[in-house]
Formats: sequence, C-alpha cells, structure tokens
Amino acid sequence: MRIAIRALAELAPDFILAPERHVLARGAVAGGDGVPLGDLVVERRERIDPNMSADAVVLDTSHARDGILDVAGALRDGAGGKSLKKRAAAGDLIVSRLRPYLRQIAFVHPKAMAMAAGRPLALSTEYYVLAPREEGGELAFLVPFLLSAAAQAALAGAQEGGHHPRVPRSSLFALRVPRSVIGARAATSRAVHDALADAYRASARLRGLLDG
Repeated sequence: MRIAIRALAELAPDFILAPERHVLARGAVAGGDGVPLGDLVVERRERIDPNMSADAVVLDTSHARDGILDVAGALRDGAGGKSLKKRAAAGDLIVSRLRPYLRQIAFVHPKAMAMAAGRPLALSTEYYVLAPREEGGELAFLVPFLLSAAAQAALAGAQEGGHHPRVPRSSLFALRVPRSVIGARAATSRAVHDALADAYRASARLRGLLDG
C-alpha cells in the first residue's frame, strides 16, 4: 500500500481527496461498465434575458422532485426573477447540484411549459440543466435511472462541501448509465412522457378546482 502526502498548496483539480470522486471516475458506481452520463448530455448555461426576468416563473430546488416540476407551486409563490437565472426549455433534464439525493430531479415536459402560459421558466443556479448531446435526442429515459437507488446513492456519496454540500459537475457526468437502460431508451422515454402528461393534467385540474 502506497501513501501519498501532499501539502494544501500542491492540491489541484487532478488531485482530489474525496474518494467518492475516484470511485465514480472508475465507473464502479451505478451503471458499472455502462456509458458515462457525459457522453449522452451537454450542460446548457443559457440565462434568462434580464428584460424578461420580472415575468419569469422561478423554480428553486424545492420545485423539482421525482421527475416532476411543480410549476403550480412556483406560480403560487409568484416571485419574479431578482437575479440571473438559468433558462429551461422543453426536453431539458434538470438535476439539483445541491443535495440531489433528495430526488430533486425533473424532466421539462411540454405540459410543464404549457402550465407556465408562455412565461419563461427560470431555474435556480443550483440546477444543472442538461440537454441531449445528439441533435434531436431524448433524455426522458434518464429520469428513472437518476432516481434509482444506485444512482441516488452515488450522488449522495459524491457531494462535497460543508454546510451546503454539492455534487460537482465532473462527478455527475462520470455517473455510468447501464447499456440496458440506453437500449430501452425509446420505450422508456415514451412511458415517462405519458406518465408525466397524466400528472400535469391532474395538476391542472386540481389547480382549476382550487382557484375556483
């Protein structure tokens, strides 16, 4: 067994003390010999136009859970953007970098956009906003995987920091997606789309009743 000793001044991006980062990089977590998530997605960093921020529907990390965006809750909160926010588009996948093991992951379904009635969706900067790496690609199939026990455990183990631990981008992108999941992505994406459509329809009906 070899032990390496380094001074703080010697630490660099390539020398990471957190063991979870190395485990993820080796592909030993979640998907094993699968495909790194970073091979399937790119991070979008588009920000809301400041001229549109007052009209935006602002979603913080409490407004995404178990694949669903709580647009109705964000509308009730009614706060416009007070700072630069990330913009979400239909088809995006959003993952909270702040405690994602709380299942703060959601797919931006077209019906979520419809609930916003034309107002832009403005996301907290605590979200990673992921888009398909391939043009015309689909990410809905990743929702069940990212919410699986193995992926949630990997994300919980990869967090770094003290009072507000966060999952680094490199750790998220190193998460391995099993090839079986990728092979079934068309069918899984259709199922996720249909299930979310049902959920948003039910939410819209309930909102109509509550609003009277």
